[in-house]
Amino acid sequence: MAEKQYDLIVIGGGPGGYVGAIRAAQLGMKVACVDRGKLGGVCLNWGCIPTKSLLANAELYEKVSNHADMWGLTFDNLGYDWSKVIGRSRGVADKLNKGIGFLFKKNKIDHFDAHAKITRGAAGGGLCEVELHDCEVQETLTHAPATIKKKTETLKAKNVLIATGSVARDLPFARFDGDKIMGAREAMNTKTQPKSLIVIGAGAIGMEFAYFYMAYGTKVTVVEMLPGILPVEDSEVSAALEKMFKKSGMDIRTSTTTTNVEKTKSGVKVTVAPVKDGKADESKKEVLEAEKVLVAIGVKGRYDGLFDDSLGIKTERDSIVTDYTPPKPGDDPAPAIRYATSVPGIYAVGDVIGPPWLAHVASEEAVICVERLAGHDPIAMDYTVIPGCTYCHPQVASIGFTERALNEQGLKKGQDYQVGKYSLAAHGKAIAAGANEGFVKLIRGLPRGEILGAHILGDQATELIGELTLARRLEATTEEINITVHAHPTMHEAVHEASLASEGKLIHG
Repeated sequence: MAEKQYDLIVIGGGPGGYVGAIRAAQLGMKVACVDRGKLGGVCLNWGCIPTKSLLANAELYEKVSNHADMWGLTFDNLGYDWSKVIGRSRGVADKLNKGIGFLFKKNKIDHFDAHAKITRGAAGGGLCEVELHDCEVQETLTHAPATIKKKTETLKAKNVLIATGSVARDLPFARFDGDKIMGAREAMNTKTQPKSLIVIGAGAIGMEFAYFYMAYGTKVTVVEMLPGILPVEDSEVSAALEKMFKKSGMDIRTSTTTTNVEKTKSGVKVTVAPVKDGKADESKKEVLEAEKVLVAIGVKGRYDGLFDDSLGIKTERDSIVTDYTPPKPGDDPAPAIRYATSVPGIYAVGDVIGPPWLAHVASEEAVICVERLAGHDPIAMDYTVIPGCTYCHPQVASIGFTERALNEQGLKKGQDYQVGKYSLAAHGKAIAAGANEGFVKLIRGLPRGEILGAHILGDQATELIGELTLARRLEATTEEINITVHAHPTMHEAVHEASLASEGKLIHG
């Protein structure tokens, strides 16, 4: 077989890998992309996209089943077909997966469906080598290891970009089994709807699935060891959303840790205990029972079988180490970052190099990496301007710093920053849309008025955050938002009102 040589081999076809491959091809590079699963990675096939399909279904069903009278709607025997709910989600993912294949052909990118193993870096000015192996992957199972088979061929390239993403973490006493102990993949592909579900972990993934199942009538219990749900978000947002979900019937146990999970004939028994002084208070432990448990405690970089230890790629805390280091509050963007690993010619981006574990971060890192490989000087990414979104209903979105983070830096309210908060309770467009729960909160720095942070709880929050993301990136002030005319009636007016409130000029509140 003739040897195949490239300018760049991208390993991983997710939002980091396929975007990096396309951008490299646009810059004139000869590119190959190797992925042992479906193009689009976890995000498109088992994460961001299909879960949003499920959540859109849940929001529609909840609106009709619980609020029909408000809309003047009447009907008999409202029901749903669980298999079609799940099937629609899979159909959305399949359609987009095929779209990436089309983009690869359009940009003349060679795609290899195989397991990649890096055997040599570009030390001494040589070429990197990547072996391709046949493999079998059970895509519907969280944590299912790939079965690696025979080597088929070897590719060579000047550079290799690793974008293999992440995989869900489980617990030592709660290993994913594809049935009663679920990860996200099983949770979005269950053949039958469980009557009861315990969710361990109240981050974005945990709360999105908790909302989805609750909307269809599953009895949901959420267990979170930290004091509030969505612990990385603004404390006021977390507290308000928790109150809303409890009112809807969700059982939420915060400051509670899970100490054991036992499978039974009918489901699972989950032992929990309150957290006291950072540890489980065993004297007050309790056993919760449900049909299934979803473990949603976070993710870790996935690079199993990707390279020999002898290659010398440095890893730390389940991530590949690069010249990127997570920024601390107040750090300036680092233009020198190339996302280089410890081995010459090998680079890595996205979830596999650590937090923030977000698809949009992976894509931007990949673009910056390949542009620098091509000799360009792209603008560095500012990691303090990364929007975070949670797509339960109501939605949560944020940018920049929370008050909690500012206080930890020693900044004081009224002296170093001011807060503007606008409730959606009296917002015209929100009332008209039947979605007037939540608020917009904006934090402006003093004395200049720059936007330090913005936090939104409510309908369309994940769309509204775009304006504030751009404003922070351009170092806009609240004064500039105030004098920007916002169309009426729109949800975007809520951003305008919060900005006005931060300067004591709130009109509708």
